[in-house]
Amino acid sequence: MPHTVPAGEARPNAPVINFNAACEAANLSVSTMRRLVKAGCGPRILRLSERRIGIRRDDLDEWINSRRCGG
Repeated sequence: MPHTVPAGEARPNAPVINFNAACEAANLSVSTMRRLVKAGCGPRILRLSERRIGIRRDDLDEWINSRRCGG
């Protein structure tokens, strides 16, 4: 998956939220967020297990702020 975080970049104090919660926080549907991540335009993701992904809250906030339009 694009934008996965290498193990060497771990930030132990950064809270991680699950993918569905990240979609809710960004006010996007799960399918839209998946499409953005797959295209390399979404926030960086973490593989939490074989079938589960999450996003660091600070990465999500940074990504949301980078998408703001206007002033």
